[in-house]
Amino acid sequence: MLTLIQLQAMREVVATGSLRTAAKNLGYTPSAVSQQITTLERTLGVQLFERSARSVRPTAAGVQLARHATRLLSDLKAAEGEILSYATGERGRLHLGSFWSAGFRLVPEVLAEFLRDRSQVDVRYEEGDPSFILPAVVEGRLDLALVFEYGMVPHNWPSDVDRTLVLEEPLYILLPPGHPLARRAHVRVADLADERWICFSEKTDASHNLFRICATAGFSPKVLFRTNDYNLPFALVRLGLGVAVVPELAMKELGGLHAIRLAAPAHVRRVFAVRRTADQNPHVRKAIELLRTVAGSLDSQQDGQGSATAL
Repeated sequence: MLTLIQLQAMREVVATGSLRTAAKNLGYTPSAVSQQITTLERTLGVQLFERSARSVRPTAAGVQLARHATRLLSDLKAAEGEILSYATGERGRLHLGSFWSAGFRLVPEVLAEFLRDRSQVDVRYEEGDPSFILPAVVEGRLDLALVFEYGMVPHNWPSDVDRTLVLEEPLYILLPPGHPLARRAHVRVADLADERWICFSEKTDASHNLFRICATAGFSPKVLFRTNDYNLPFALVRLGLGVAVVPELAMKELGGLHAIRLAAPAHVRRVFAVRRTADQNPHVRKAIELLRTVAGSLDSQQDGQGSATAL
């Protein structure tokens, strides 16, 4: 098997025509370079140089091997430079996953910065429920994922992931225009016991969270409409078909609806950036920083919706 030192020796001796000059360029002694050439000839079973008292002249085999050496050393140098660019963050990958509302409110600016400033980074995005994107992180299909956790529905997190809190968002009860409770500064959740409810699909964390909130108020909600579309509850509530609980990231233009903020400390949704503990990808760290910056800017953009509170 050819070695790196042998390839360097062949290239330099053929290029300079001198063992002494080649040794000087490589930082070795002339005898060390000569030994490398002799070992090559013995290993390959072919004469690589014609030696005389004044010079060394490459044979046809020597010229051909020097060509290969030049190409291989060039490829090695290119490979070294390319791999070093991963360490500096010029190259790499960021495969990011998120649930819909965080993907809509938090992710676009992160994707835009990476695609603008890191053209050699493999950037991809995938949207899905936490039950899908969290296993994708653990299995290595995603490098980073935004996952939510309701205050009333804690998760059992995998042991080999790290979590960074990106945002803790309040929850709001949506009431239709003209609802009698909308004029109050403080509303009890128990006052909504007789309402029709619009909720996310059964067995989702959002559904479990609603039922636990209502249970603490002493009743079980009468859910008539279920959907996983964040837009539909707004339309149904606006038509007076029921009331709904939505997280702040999913809030949109109210258009006559009333939003009452749930005030209990546990009535929140926390958004975490989740990564594998063993993954030291520098792009993941940068993406988390950007996500937290974007999340922090959302606080200053709130327009005072939900000034009333529900207890």
